[in-house]
Amino acid sequence: MKFEIDVAGYDMFVDRDFTICIAKDDGSIVKGFKFNKTLVDSLISDWKAGKFKYIYNIVESKRGRLKARIYCIIVYYLFKSIEKQDFFSLTLCRDFKGRENEICQSIKYLLIEQLGFKTGVPQFRKLLPTSYAHIYANMMRRDKKNFLNTYIDISLSDIEKYLFKKVTPRSRETES
Repeated sequence: MKFEIDVAGYDMFVDRDFTICIAKDDGSIVKGFKFNKTLVDSLISDWKAGKFKYIYNIVESKRGRLKARIYCIIVYYLFKSIEKQDFFSLTLCRDFKGRENEICQSIKYLLIEQLGFKTGVPQFRKLLPTSYAHIYANMMRRDKKNFLNTYIDISLSDIEKYLFKKVTPRSRETES
């Protein structure tokens, strides 16, 4: 069994309709999430306020770490919304160049350790234009009225749960 993951849009912090989609290679399972301006503005605001373990920086190379982590968190919730699958392979479109290792680490933690899915090492490559993940990601991006029944609702608090700084006993002592 094989799942593919694709995005539609240029930049999740800029595009109002940036979309992440997962699809089984036969098209029998398709789930997606579309970002909205309110969600993105809240994420950036909390990031600037120093609430996340990622330090705010306007430089694109620094923003890439946070984007890759948010991407993985969305992928986690998309897989969480489907029935647990037996072993499957993952093919991810190369949308976050240079972040493959971070994505692999996050996928391993979120899908394997948190959800208990069994998956091989994710493969990064350009998806074919006939790929269901590619087709549906683009359709969802263009779906201005949200007519497709593939969307998953993910709240700001769901995303931020995996972005907040960890509070350790030592840091609590220094705050007192």
